[in-house]
Amino acid sequence: MVPTDFDEFFRLDFARLVAFLRKAGFGRLEAEDAAAEAMACAYQSWATLTRPRGWVRKAAYRSAVNTAMRNRERIERAIAGGWSDAGSRDDSGQCAIIEEKHEVLRRLARLPERQRLVMAYHLDGFDHAEIAELLDMSAPNVRSTLRHARERLKREYFEERGGGTDEPQ
Repeated sequence: MVPTDFDEFFRLDFARLVAFLRKAGFGRLEAEDAAAEAMACAYQSWATLTRPRGWVRKAAYRSAVNTAMRNRERIERAIAGGWSDAGSRDDSGQCAIIEEKHEVLRRLARLPERQRLVMAYHLDGFDHAEIAELLDMSAPNVRSTLRHARERLKREYFEERGGGTDEPQ
């Protein structure tokens, strides 16, 4: 059930929208910015939206992708122009212990973009038909993409554990 009042929709869905974008491979700040932008656009169009949950996810994803592309281009120009040292980032401050949530996000980020996006919608509670409509795919293609994503995640999980592709007994 989608709330008829935007304020209620925002209150109920903003954190879920950010989580969706995190599952789609974006960092926390990028996800929050894109979610806020999509919600602002949704507010302006609220009276005409028939499926706001799907609409804001599609808009937020596009916003996050566009921002990431612009940022990458800026970094490439800075490096090419000699304005920045590509090796100057210091990642040593990251936590040594990875929470389960971060492990899931890390694994999802390694999926190909289409599999990651379909999986993010699926984990966010959208059914195959809704995902198909939002991504201009057929429902059977969505099911196939999900199956391939699950197989890849499972295979990589067991390979990392040194057990090959077979599940433990």
